[in-house]
Amino acid sequence: MASPPRRRLLQILPDGSLGGGSTAVLGLCRDLLATSNWGVSLITAPGSRMSEQAANAGIDTVGIDFFTSRLDLHLAYRLARRIEAIRPDIIHAHGARAGLPFCHPALRRAGPLVYTVHGFHHAQKPFPLRQLGRLAERRIAARADAIVFVSKSDQARAADERLLAWHDPKGAVIVNGIDPADFQGLTASEERFDLVFAGRAHPQKNPFFMIEIMEQLLGTGIRLRMICGGELETAVRARVAASPARAGIALSGALPRRDVLRAFLSAKLYVLPSLWEGLPIAPIEALHCGLPVIASKIGGTDAVVIDGINGRLIDRFDPRLYASAIRDLLGDDAQRQNLAAQGRAWVERHFLRPVGSAQHQRLYEALLPQA
Repeated sequence: MASPPRRRLLQILPDGSLGGGSTAVLGLCRDLLATSNWGVSLITAPGSRMSEQAANAGIDTVGIDFFTSRLDLHLAYRLARRIEAIRPDIIHAHGARAGLPFCHPALRRAGPLVYTVHGFHHAQKPFPLRQLGRLAERRIAARADAIVFVSKSDQARAADERLLAWHDPKGAVIVNGIDPADFQGLTASEERFDLVFAGRAHPQKNPFFMIEIMEQLLGTGIRLRMICGGELETAVRARVAASPARAGIALSGALPRRDVLRAFLSAKLYVLPSLWEGLPIAPIEALHCGLPVIASKIGGTDAVVIDGINGRLIDRFDPRLYASAIRDLLGDDAQRQNLAAQGRAWVERHFLRPVGSAQHQRLYEALLPQA
């Protein structure tokens, strides 16, 4: 008997830079391709690192620039032409910039639409952008056939802002995760550090605050590996160069994921003072590598880092509080090793990517037209 034909899935991720979102989407694509049940295509930024990595993984990749303008009326038509050529059975849009074009008449009948919220970024914006962002999210939620939240905190915000009711069957929480197979054969970087920060050079990740923390640690000999590429990279470099703590900071731009993971293996603690998150992947990777995490006490991150169990959550953006927690953990090997062991076990129980990929596959199958 002939096997059933592969279903065609289209993933859309406008931001083609390296980061947690691209890691999650690429991992999902690989897992679905491995089942032999799905053919996968990806639309992302042309010429981007995401596009390059997807192509290397055997994923059909199409480049579209989503960042010309939020009011680019031609974007929906460009997408419509690509979708017509791909003929997907399911479309999965990641983030509001990917989801909003599907509210345009040209794409309202494009097919079953899954929309993933990777953090509600509009909540951090000033008036009136915050209200416009909320309106956009409401329109996308009404258009989508299914909505995926990467954390319960995002689901709670959606309910609080009346974007989607708590018990609406369209909504589901599917957390980001890691595949332990990605870590096989990795060795630590040659140079060792006490701390590692790996995040986009973007206000969300709060990289300038990381430098303030290091200034509070001046004279302790504590060293930081800072991996930080993106729109603020030039400004971050200038801030590091002017800092009295510059001798203790080794700064690089964005690196391939395997090099970031090797940097984790070469450090003792991972620090992430983000201002907001959906559900960050980097601290999950760090915990799996045996690093306790010191992070801001915010929604999404608090699902990964459990205060006193696998790291520390800091309630205020005071660099002295972060510095105190860092000194405490670096000065107590037994405590740090206990947190590391608990962190790895926490990841294995809650944040394995194959589990999330299977949940996505069941969601897609439920949306397929019945024979």
